[in-house]
Amino acid sequence: MDSLKKIKRFSKIVSVLSKYGFEEIISRSNFEALTPDFLNTGHTQEIFNQNFNQRFRLALEELGPAYIKFGQLLSNRKDLVPEDLILELKKLQDNVPPEPIDIENRLAEEFGIVVRDHFLEIEKVPFAAASISQVYRATLITGDKVILKVKRSNIQQIIESDLALIRDLVFFLERKYDRLQKLFISEIEKSFENSILKELSLINEFQNIERFRRNFEKSKDVYVPKTYEDYCNNNILCMEYIEGFKITDVEALRKNKIEPKKVVEKGFDIYLKQLLEDGFFHADPHPGNIFIRENGEIVFIDFGSMGVLTVGEREILEEVVINFGLKNTKRIVRSLKKMAIKHYIEDDKQLEREISDIFDYLEYNTVDTIEVQVIIKKFNNILNSNHILLPEYVYILLRGIALIEGIGQQLDADLNVQKSMRPYAAKLAKEKLYPQNIAKKAISNLSDIKDLFDDIPEDTLKLIEKINNDQLALNFKIAEIKLILSIFKSSINKLVLAILTLTFGIGASMLANTKVRPLILDMPLLAWMGYAMSVITAASILYYVFKKK
Repeated sequence: MDSLKKIKRFSKIVSVLSKYGFEEIISRSNFEALTPDFLNTGHTQEIFNQNFNQRFRLALEELGPAYIKFGQLLSNRKDLVPEDLILELKKLQDNVPPEPIDIENRLAEEFGIVVRDHFLEIEKVPFAAASISQVYRATLITGDKVILKVKRSNIQQIIESDLALIRDLVFFLERKYDRLQKLFISEIEKSFENSILKELSLINEFQNIERFRRNFEKSKDVYVPKTYEDYCNNNILCMEYIEGFKITDVEALRKNKIEPKKVVEKGFDIYLKQLLEDGFFHADPHPGNIFIRENGEIVFIDFGSMGVLTVGEREILEEVVINFGLKNTKRIVRSLKKMAIKHYIEDDKQLEREISDIFDYLEYNTVDTIEVQVIIKKFNNILNSNHILLPEYVYILLRGIALIEGIGQQLDADLNVQKSMRPYAAKLAKEKLYPQNIAKKAISNLSDIKDLFDDIPEDTLKLIEKINNDQLALNFKIAEIKLILSIFKSSINKLVLAILTLTFGIGASMLANTKVRPLILDMPLLAWMGYAMSVITAASILYYVFKKK
């Protein structure tokens, strides 16, 4: 983004904030004492007495998509934002003014088609308008009812310019206020930027739908809308129009003889599958994005925002779910440390007590008495007090679970989240003890050890080179480099053998209690092999020790 465009956009932002009384933002902030005297005027007081919430929402709306998305993000943070402001910001999700678009001309330009040869009908007025795109109903020449999701004009340039200004603002604030560095605002900005840029790409959404379809192609409970690739690109998405009703429409559920409690249980299992089996989950599962067909199938729509987990992240999340179901606070703390991007945990025991407090709250309450904002606030207090920064997917996940729980509250007041997770936790724990999974984990650990072993000589040489070149603060000469490397190699060899001995021994002991065939003397052959390998590696350690003597 060039400087001229940035200056123009910045001028626009200042103009809009001035129009709606930006002085109030300063006067209501925690930096009131730092504001110059000329801002603390009668005009400021007059603005303060007016409806701040409404004008804040209108200012975000006028500033454009990036700020609307920011307002939508705030509307889901009951732990940070007052309830009256949340109610106002939620209007950003429903009342975004549509932009006049000649949809037929847009289709002709994007795909080089004669529209009447491909579409029987296209509604001129969008039936839904969001900050990035708006949606039109249409009928293909084949008779298929579809929706056309069309990106707003110049939206890419507008959002990129806004994000550039936000980056500059975050950089300035972190330099000016040391305290803000501990709040990880630059990481939060990067996460927000990454999320909104993904939503800008309708090709990305098309790919998300197809991936979601593959994950549920064998499911009888989930229906994924069809996509029409010939009419999909980065600016337009064409997909099946879903005939159904919102998941929270209790009257429609009963009319179609669908038990609300079963819908909640099924929906919760589906969401856990997305998280723990697929590592690919819907990031915005509010009632408007989940429909029920007359046959009881659950349909997710709007795949612009999806959470993605790597294999390693999924494994850590599985550990959290298992230990959440088992109420094992010590292991949850360990998982939090492994999960965190940064943390400054000073007292593990205190952290365990705080997590235990959340367990107690969930254990003895049903959904109709649980306040989600209390749980979120407790968890955020834990993160903030320990300066724990978790990956983006965790915050997306927490919001998703809160939304799912909200649906459960409307459909089944007897649902208890922790108890509902226990069967899934038990299943995961059992799967982790399968022989093939134990072997897979052992091989992975051995591979990591090998990589460490391979890297140490090279890393050691780099360190010595830096020392010899006076590139470290403490500089001293080291002789006998070959001897040092030999000592490192010997120590690592013993460490690898010790870990192998332990791994083979534990694996064999677990297998010994199973009936995995073939059996020898009523014990699996794999267990015998594990014990044998454990003895061999132990003997190798002894050989190394006595050889040095």
